[in-house]
Amino acid sequence: MKRGIVYFVGAGPGDKELLTIKGLNALREADVVVYDRLVNPVLLTETKESAKLIYCGKQPCKHTLRQEDIQKELLIHARKGKKVVRLKGGDPAVFGRVGEEAELLADNHVPYEIIPGITAGIAATMYAGVPITHREHSGSFAVVTGHTKTSDGKPDVKWKSLAESVSTIVFYMGVKHIRTIASELISNGKRADTPVMVSQWGTYSRQQTITGTLATIANLVEGQIQNPAIIVVGEVVKLRSKLNWFDNRMLHGKGILMPTSTIEEKEAAQHLRKLGADVYEHPKLTEYSTCLDNEVFEDIEHYEEIVFYSPKAVQTFLKEVGEREMDLRTLNACFYASNDETKTALRHAGHLVQEWVGIHEWKRALVIGSEIELDQSSPLQATKWVIAEKCVTNGEVTALSRLMEEGHVNTLIITSENEAQKLIAFFKLTGQSTAEWSNKLRVICMGPAASKRLAEIGLIADHVLDEESTTEEIALALAGNVVLAKGS
Repeated sequence: MKRGIVYFVGAGPGDKELLTIKGLNALREADVVVYDRLVNPVLLTETKESAKLIYCGKQPCKHTLRQEDIQKELLIHARKGKKVVRLKGGDPAVFGRVGEEAELLADNHVPYEIIPGITAGIAATMYAGVPITHREHSGSFAVVTGHTKTSDGKPDVKWKSLAESVSTIVFYMGVKHIRTIASELISNGKRADTPVMVSQWGTYSRQQTITGTLATIANLVEGQIQNPAIIVVGEVVKLRSKLNWFDNRMLHGKGILMPTSTIEEKEAAQHLRKLGADVYEHPKLTEYSTCLDNEVFEDIEHYEEIVFYSPKAVQTFLKEVGEREMDLRTLNACFYASNDETKTALRHAGHLVQEWVGIHEWKRALVIGSEIELDQSSPLQATKWVIAEKCVTNGEVTALSRLMEEGHVNTLIITSENEAQKLIAFFKLTGQSTAEWSNKLRVICMGPAASKRLAEIGLIADHVLDEESTTEEIALALAGNVVLAKGS
């Protein structure tokens, strides 16, 4: 019997590049992934197509799965011989309940490994310009949960010991109790003017940070910041004014969905990241080849016209003919190409190509091309051979829906008409609501053709740039200094 294993993987605080290499390798090999709400959704695109994804997101007073159910899921799938990844935000051992979950596996003799992650108390503080320790300001720090409560509803903390013995205090998930935290620390010896920082969505571009003192912070934060957030108390907070390297970048706060299918697009995405944006890849549509039905292929001698929409269509057709050991000389059809590139491919294969001006409605025609090509321009009466269909992985669909649900994406960049068509295909395959997207996204298109194509599904471009716009011009448009398309 195949033996399963569970990997407890720390996903880091948000920035997807803060996941460790060891954690990434485990994620890519997983058969089952049980993931938390605070995991960056983009990491789910790293899972294999067959992986089962189980969401156990926890919000205050709202749990998708109870802790007992999460532990049962791990046990069930591991006993089936699966590789299971329990993907946790931050580090699994810092308020991640890894002890309880691993203990159950140990009691049931199920093997497991724990892969540490970068915790928010260290990473989010530094992304906000505050080092957790400093030779002149802090020689010790404590990490405290603001979520565990006593019978009177207050955080369960030994306030006097904390206030007197630690230089820097980091509270996780304590925003709801920040007024109590501040007053208890003051009552137990901390000065009222002790610096305090509260940072929400740390290490994401949307990171928001407010600073004050124990006396003022509750009023400053009220109505402005909610969980997930950390609270930092101590003299090191003063360093933020000098060391704030993350929040001051040009595109801070921008969560961009854009295609990265070419080298130029990948370079552009990397440049936008350096300017402070979070850039998420355009939904990656997976292509898989399909064969023509035997019934249709057996009748191929009766077609009068065969139209190829791409060189790939030519290659696929000739391969199929060769595998069936057919003699092309028995075909009565004229060969046509929808474009010059395809015409050249047919001629290189030794076939006479007729000048194509459109399919005759009274003739039997077979058109061969990808789903996108045939959707755009093939006639309804022709028989279609889709040589490559598009699908999306479970991880891609889940990642995009969670990115939208959590508000991580606020901008869509479409670089060409083809990329617009890919996005439309994605919507068709997943049933995503374009109406919901149109209300949440600022849309930037490269060229009027891409804009027109998106408008067909109700996504109206806010800005249409020239197709040859540079990355700098795109960045200016994102920052609000719009460079419109030439002639617009």
